[in-house]
Amino acid sequence: MNEQPLHLNERIVSIDALRGFAMFLILAYDIGGAPVLQTFTKLWSENFANAASVQFEYHFTTGLRFSFIAMPMFLFVVGLVIPFSLNNRLLKKDREKIYLHIIRRVLILFLLGLIAGGHLLNLKFANMPVYNNVLEYISIGYLVCAILVLNTSTSVQFATTAGLLIIYWMIFLFIPVPGWQGDIYSGEMNLAIYIDDVVLGQFHHHGSWQVLATVNFISNMLLGVLTGQLIYSNRDRAGKTRLLFFYGLAMLTAGLVWSPFFPIIRSLWTSSFVLVTCGITTLLFAVFYFLIDVRGYSKWAFFFVVFGANSIAVYMMAHMFDFSLIGNIFVGGLSSLFPSNVRDFIQAVAAMMVMWLILYYMYCKKTFIKV
Repeated sequence: MNEQPLHLNERIVSIDALRGFAMFLILAYDIGGAPVLQTFTKLWSENFANAASVQFEYHFTTGLRFSFIAMPMFLFVVGLVIPFSLNNRLLKKDREKIYLHIIRRVLILFLLGLIAGGHLLNLKFANMPVYNNVLEYISIGYLVCAILVLNTSTSVQFATTAGLLIIYWMIFLFIPVPGWQGDIYSGEMNLAIYIDDVVLGQFHHHGSWQVLATVNFISNMLLGVLTGQLIYSNRDRAGKTRLLFFYGLAMLTAGLVWSPFFPIIRSLWTSSFVLVTCGITTLLFAVFYFLIDVRGYSKWAFFFVVFGANSIAVYMMAHMFDFSLIGNIFVGGLSSLFPSNVRDFIQAVAAMMVMWLILYYMYCKKTFIKV
């Protein structure tokens, strides 16, 4: 028997879990004073620690690393929930209020991005970094995705996604960088760096790439939107699960096949990178959806659900506070009894647990910060 489309009060717990997992990875890499993953690898042999440390570096490189997955996963999940929120708002039949909500959300997200990545609250405007934070990318992507969801069919959204992925590749292939004769995907200079230098100038870090990459930030989120359209549909849950696995494998395969021609480069957010990371995310979501929403095994995911329920709140908290300072109040004395690598791990775990307990309190009080 087919199920009815989801409505206002219905929850897909696996979406919160996936969003929380992405946020945990972001926190565990390098913000909030809780580098759990890096410090964990240092608990083992020196050879393993050195090899694993490469997986947490962000510098310009070709190929996929573990640390590269979290941000595209988070963008994907933002797109994933757009059909839920907008289609449910459409039930109220007030399109003017919907567009006002979209504009309000875009402005708030961009402002929060300026605070988190641009250090807006420092009030130093002469060379304040602009457009270098995931919340700013999300704000632009959300605007485009929301307009498409409200005004176009799923087939148009699919065609737009495919078109953006191909157009981004064509831009690199056919538009030369003035004065540059080197590799078009070079980390020293490429079209994305050139455009950032021209558009943002002193308001961005040298060698940045975000303005042009907005094309694929949008396609990244649109792949989430298309997955959300599937979950929102009236297919039975078993059918949705099968399609999630199929779409995930299809994206992963397409990205790998494309990669010899358009390399997987996170710093440029290449189309092959988008397809591979979104394919991995979709496969992970398929597992979460099957275990949590189909089979009802949800207790194991509660740790991530708490992060996912207030993801924007903890992201901003982690950018504004060093939670290791609070965690050390409780474990500082204990951790000092151990070697430095163990001490660092204990302190990172403590910082992570402080953040989680704050969110758990908010979760218990049903306090969810939305924008």
